[in-house]
Amino acid sequence: MATKTMLVAAIDFGTTYSGWAFSFKHEYDTDSTKIAARQWHGGQMVSMKSPTTVLIKPDGKTFDSFGYEAETRYSELASDDNNEHNKWYYFRRFKMMLHGKMGLDRNIDIEDETQKPLLAKTVFSLVIRYLKEDMLKNIKDRLSSGHIKEDEITWVLTVPAIWTDAAKQFMREAAVKAGIKNDNLKIALEPETASIFCRLLPVEKMIEGGGMGSFKPGSVYMVLDAGGGTIDITVHEVLSGGKLKELHKASGGAWGGTQVDEAYTQFLISLCKEDYLDIFRDFEIKKRDIAPDNDNKVTIRIPSSLKEIFEDESGEDLRKATMQTKYSNEVSLTGDKLRINASVMKSLFSNAIQSTVSHVKELMKDKIVRSISSILMVGGFSESKMLQHAIRTSFPNVRIIIPDEAGLVILKGAVVFGHSPSSVSHRVCKYTYGIAKTVPFDSEKHDIRKRIERDSGPRCDDIFDKYVEIGESVELHVATTEYGYLPSSESQSAVGFKIYASTQKSPMYVTDDGCVKLGNVSVNILDKTVPRGERSVYFSMTFGGTEIEVTAREERTGNITKAIVNFLG
Repeated sequence: MATKTMLVAAIDFGTTYSGWAFSFKHEYDTDSTKIAARQWHGGQMVSMKSPTTVLIKPDGKTFDSFGYEAETRYSELASDDNNEHNKWYYFRRFKMMLHGKMGLDRNIDIEDETQKPLLAKTVFSLVIRYLKEDMLKNIKDRLSSGHIKEDEITWVLTVPAIWTDAAKQFMREAAVKAGIKNDNLKIALEPETASIFCRLLPVEKMIEGGGMGSFKPGSVYMVLDAGGGTIDITVHEVLSGGKLKELHKASGGAWGGTQVDEAYTQFLISLCKEDYLDIFRDFEIKKRDIAPDNDNKVTIRIPSSLKEIFEDESGEDLRKATMQTKYSNEVSLTGDKLRINASVMKSLFSNAIQSTVSHVKELMKDKIVRSISSILMVGGFSESKMLQHAIRTSFPNVRIIIPDEAGLVILKGAVVFGHSPSSVSHRVCKYTYGIAKTVPFDSEKHDIRKRIERDSGPRCDDIFDKYVEIGESVELHVATTEYGYLPSSESQSAVGFKIYASTQKSPMYVTDDGCVKLGNVSVNILDKTVPRGERSVYFSMTFGGTEIEVTAREERTGNITKAIVNFLG
């Protein structure tokens, strides 16, 4: 008998910031929005999430520090003259290495800030382990008994909806390596958890647009999840009973808030040729106040150590060098204060905002998307007044809904999802899924290069046998129709299924452009004494969940094999 969940704990592993939140079952039953989350501190910064930055000791295995502490610790190491910091592994904003990768190797390396490679699984799992243990320590302090059993906790790990199946599996395996039991772990899609939580919030918890709790069945709205690394967009319809149905496949791109930070980095390089931790922490505070109607200059403090480094190495006065850049008429340096015109700061947002607006406009050409009544803006970058203004003015006929603490709703929604995972009823397939099979060779329609010889005669290899199509709406936890397959020879003792995804609607061969092999599933044929023609194996897939499940049934013996597709080879 399964252990009853006493607590749901969620981890939001973000590109820029990460955090955790939790609620006990009895708290959720009383008030589903009562969710505890930690406050993080770094210098002047106080936030509900911490920078996704990790420092690992020179052995490449031992965790040292995370977040603001890791930033400060590495800065201190780097300030020493002995270059000791070059032996340590320092990773920041590394989650983006998983973005867009259909074929992902579980043994892939990533490089730290000084280009030293380390196994990616090690880096991700050390961060998840730290967040898990940090949360458990906090939970323990709140319990009168001081203890909760591991099996009484349901863990939820959030991932972008636009991620590939391989990236989702990579995160699951990293979490298991971090000490979370596989059976106790749920993967949640970020825009969905945000949507789930915002529908619980009263009007007074919204910055703009009113509440969503009054949305009637049939209401259609867009979720614009603007995070640090990616913009993740889905379209939801409210069904009777309050469940959500995804109407358009998740889409988006790498246009998050880090593009603004990168633009700022390039701006600093053009002025100073170096950057410092304090400058970026100062910018992170100032960035949140930059707004279209605010024309005040922005003041950034330049650390004296940076000024000294620049002048020692270049032989130039920093103030004079600043006046020789293309920003000479828009910036000024007095003492340690860099004064920047508002127009320059606003321009840093251009690429990220223009890419987002253009993508939403393109989506609006779809008949389904045109029917939306509202856009729900969530994620940390949605707190930017610049992005809010751009969306509001670009789509004047659509209600814009912005919750209070937009950067936290994904994390809190993940907790709600853990308590009630059936909140979503349908999702839309991002790809066409199918398996590779052989069929009798037909010289009139098959490529001669695909012809192979079998006991039963000539066959055509690599046929894409489609199960679901890109853009198709599938109901969660409902299996596709079973399809039967026969072994291709009398001696065959197992039937192997190669599972493929394609960006095409109806590919003919699994080798066509846009097709990628996802993984394998093998079914043993227990009864080998009967002829090949009587050894049918029936195969079905279950889509719609955050992970794909497969079921293979041997007709003669009734033997059933269930598995999660292995997307990492």
